[in-house]
Amino acid sequence: ELFEECKDGLLAKKDFGSVAKATGLPLYWKCPLFEACSSSDFCSYNQFLQVYEHLESQCHDESSKFMRIMTKGARSHLIWQDFNNLIQDVIDSHPGMSFLDDAPEFHARYIETVTGRIMYTVNRSWTSRITTTELRESNFLKILASLEDEPDINQVSDYFSYEHFYVIYCKFWEIDTDHDLIVNIDDITRHADGTVNPRALQRLFQGAVTHKRTDTLTYFDFIRFLLAEEDKSHPTAIEYWFRIMDLDGDGYISLYELEYFYQAQLEKMRLLGVEECSVLDCICQALDLVRPKEQTKISLSDIKKCKQPSLFFNIFLNIQKFLDHELKDPFSTKEGEVPMSDWEKFAAREYEDLIADEELNKQYEYEDDFEEEDEEAPGLGSTSKSAVEAYGI
Repeated sequence: ELFEECKDGLLAKKDFGSVAKATGLPLYWKCPLFEACSSSDFCSYNQFLQVYEHLESQCHDESSKFMRIMTKGARSHLIWQDFNNLIQDVIDSHPGMSFLDDAPEFHARYIETVTGRIMYTVNRSWTSRITTTELRESNFLKILASLEDEPDINQVSDYFSYEHFYVIYCKFWEIDTDHDLIVNIDDITRHADGTVNPRALQRLFQGAVTHKRTDTLTYFDFIRFLLAEEDKSHPTAIEYWFRIMDLDGDGYISLYELEYFYQAQLEKMRLLGVEECSVLDCICQALDLVRPKEQTKISLSDIKKCKQPSLFFNIFLNIQKFLDHELKDPFSTKEGEVPMSDWEKFAAREYEDLIADEELNKQYEYEDDFEEEDEEAPGLGSTSKSAVEAYGI
């Protein structure tokens, strides 16, 4: 009926939301569904029917249908480029993203950020190829479907939150001083005021988590780094930092490797003027925390079974986070509070700080009619509507 109501029986891409809903598919499958049916500006009923009949006869669950639609049946896996048009459609049609209509220069960065978060969370095999099984085992399709019923994009904290994108991109902007979207070892050492273990940062450039030695990291690489750094209890983060600390790649973190990373932490303790904990005491504390199956080396499964993986990694990789944990009030969590992941806490805190800084800057704003224009961070300055303006915060 939808096709019959249109001139010449052809539907445009913008009309495919109704087609998706009529066939029982989530609303935001509409763009890839149209592209799976037609390579032109319009789709005929026969083109749609051919794809629909294949979905019904050959794809027996939501994940297999999504894979077939996204790849047009050409592959059994998804690569990061496959998500570009789907996320662009979210930007173009979700009510919570309308404020970006006047800032197309930030669309590409938002798309890359969302895609980076999808690959980080869903691609558990570290292959840069998402399989149908990985889709089934993730929450991605559930979150994608939820966009239809949630007008505030920031309430969708997994993958799509604009506030989370804002935080990630601004954090990258702070260290990417020449704004060429790549950073070197000196740049990333400045992240978080230099609190991340420099020996761990060196490992980023040695291919421990990027599969190749390199002198620079891309924005895509930084997304993974920041997600892993701020929530070390996430399954991907545990694997990420295990790879960093497993210097010889034998599948274990040895006592030598623990000492290697802790030596750099001792140097930071001396600079901070805090009481040092000896290497032996530190390693004993870590072993008591993890309780490895083999006493002299720690496996990935040992850390995954550990109740406090973040604490274990921070002992060796981030001295400030370790000291913050030692000073933390164990009763600081209030009864009845909605539990938040470490990433969600970090993003909320940083977003508030960014907005406060922006408000402060507005108080000291001068006429800039004659200043040279330059690209600005998303939501900061005149090149786009700020998140403050967009959400009335």
